[in-house]
Amino acid sequence: MQATLAECTIVVVTWQNAADVPPLLASLAPACAAGAELVVVDNASTDDTAALVRRLAPDAQLLANAVNRGFAAGANQGLAASARPFVLFLNPDAILEAEALPRALAYLARMPAVGIVGCRTLNADGSPQPTVDRFHSVRGLIAEALGGGHGLVRGMVPAASGIVDWVYGSFLLGRRSALAAVDGFDEAYEMYGEDLDLCHRLRAAGWRTAYCAEATVVHHGNRSGAVRYGEARDVAVLRGTLRFFRRRRGRLAELGFRLAAGASFAAKAAVAAVAARAGDPTKMARARRYAGMAQLCLTGDPAGRRSDRTRLRVRHAPGIEGA
Repeated sequence: MQATLAECTIVVVTWQNAADVPPLLASLAPACAAGAELVVVDNASTDDTAALVRRLAPDAQLLANAVNRGFAAGANQGLAASARPFVLFLNPDAILEAEALPRALAYLARMPAVGIVGCRTLNADGSPQPTVDRFHSVRGLIAEALGGGHGLVRGMVPAASGIVDWVYGSFLLGRRSALAAVDGFDEAYEMYGEDLDLCHRLRAAGWRTAYCAEATVVHHGNRSGAVRYGEARDVAVLRGTLRFFRRRRGRLAELGFRLAAGASFAAKAAVAAVAARAGDPTKMARARRYAGMAQLCLTGDPAGRRSDRTRLRVRHAPGIEGA
């Protein structure tokens, strides 16, 4: 099966990305000139993001939200605003290499069982950026938490193209029929975890996820997330992981991870706090971060649980469809 760029929509969800928009749009220009459609969903940026999109990409469809709806909801907006058979979800702090989209599109088109394709991703300095992972298991996450890591699996860089469990959301090229089969992204995720969740639901629906090593994107590394969450970013990532366990793995698996990881985070917070009191002020931020993660494991993210229950009630309320 052949696929052309005219069959592809590129969806970019932005928030406070004025510095990222010019190089992003410059990198997308060849694909758009070849027929790709561009949809930008701006989540109520207060900087010049929307104005830059209007000026630099006048043919793009710009959806300007009055409030920040989060990445998952914004991505679904972009998906609903287009009708082409292939959809690329691309982070605004990414730069697409010239042949990346044609190669990834060709790879996806010739694999009818694949619903999502990710690609080779580089940091700004050219070093490889992990963007592929296995589905989270209690055993794997506990091992990471009890080892030298952050208690959050950090991904891998495959040497060759092939089928994988899931790919990160910086570059997600999807088949519309697959995305429609699972109703797109789960909007319970504001940011972090929605890519894992999507690939997991696609697997359950009979679709596969693949990695294309021949396509390359440069990703500058979650600038919007860093601006929004600051040093609490790891807490936000952990919140997404807990939500995934709660929604897809079940209560016992969630509880097992919370107990082991929470104990590890608490111990690391204590060690960092002792080092800070002993004269190393750089450790205090680490102590706060680990303490926040331990607290989240202890409480089980009650705010997230309330949000899930509210969303479920709205979804099933009489007269409301697709909430």
